[in-house]
Amino acid sequence: MKVVFLSHIFPNSCCPLNAPFMVERAKAFSKVADIEVVAPCSYFPFLRTKGPSFLEYFKGLKVWHPRYLALPEILWHWRWFPYFKMIRKTFHNSISEYDILHVEWIYPDAYAAVRFAKKWRTKTIGVVHGNEAIDYFGPRNFRKKYCKVLGQLDHIIVVSRDLEAKLVQDYGVPGRKISVILNGVAVEKFPVLDKGKARGSLGIRKDIKVGVCVARLSAEKNLDVLIKAVARLQSKSPVIFIVGNGPLRESLQKLIDSCGVTERVRLVGSVPHDDVALWLNAGDFFCLPSQREGCPVVVHEALACGRPVISTTVGAIPDLICHEDYGLLCPPSDVEALAGLLRQAVSRTWNTEKISAYGRRFTWQKVAEETVKVFHEVLS
Repeated sequence: MKVVFLSHIFPNSCCPLNAPFMVERAKAFSKVADIEVVAPCSYFPFLRTKGPSFLEYFKGLKVWHPRYLALPEILWHWRWFPYFKMIRKTFHNSISEYDILHVEWIYPDAYAAVRFAKKWRTKTIGVVHGNEAIDYFGPRNFRKKYCKVLGQLDHIIVVSRDLEAKLVQDYGVPGRKISVILNGVAVEKFPVLDKGKARGSLGIRKDIKVGVCVARLSAEKNLDVLIKAVARLQSKSPVIFIVGNGPLRESLQKLIDSCGVTERVRLVGSVPHDDVALWLNAGDFFCLPSQREGCPVVVHEALACGRPVISTTVGAIPDLICHEDYGLLCPPSDVEALAGLLRQAVSRTWNTEKISAYGRRFTWQKVAEETVKVFHEVLS
């Protein structure tokens, strides 16, 4: 089986922190199918932004980086067109060689890919990774773009039952066209480490309770709710280290200062993906207070490291945290409820081995094998 793995959010040598889980997905797929990784990069004339080579070997994968014209937000409605032209130029003589066009983002990727593939009768499968992949908070008629492409794809893979229900109820996609395949974890990169040694490497005191949050500093992660929950607990709160960067860093720091929790909440900033396991192992628990999610890979990573998950009832998180032995959940945006969970998290005794054994069941290899089953069903 020959497959194109297409995604504009795939990381590269110039932007190595872009969706690093994409690399693990592609590596796992490469073991069960003959895949060609195509990771288009946008450009804009006269802006000399550095980009990767047209062909590069990234993290052991051969990756192609064709270019397409970037359009501003005001032209969102037409962003598919330069992407379509790029696909046509890249595959016009070779698309018949492939059995499946597997697309890891819906717009503009899948929208453009479907328009091209239909001419050649190549099967197309799209992946919905979260609400942000199918929601555009702009003019109402833009929603038609998503409805159109979701209807034209031969099959759709979603990473949570929550997303499956949304596609059926809100977008009218037949349930038979949807498969739910949760994300996974590269278990070899997320071992259980000695907590004391991990803290020693990071300069964290060993005599305090610590929660670790790994998240983009953006609105959907609800980090302001976490900060307010810590402020609600005052001295009874664990120390929270927030690993990541994003557009809300300055406003979150101001909130930390105004709430008087500068000693209780620390913004660490971005770290290399290979260091995330060290941070997770340094914590007593992992916390993710999101307003919305798909199937956050970092939850898989935390579980593999044997850390309980304190989070919210959104996306695939309830599918993963299906028992209190693995973590505790509350509704999103509820400061009082989240404060209560933080209080419980530091008072409970957690079984690290049990949590890790459970988390290590969700491998990228399993994801790849389940996805290839979908490929066979579509081709048959």
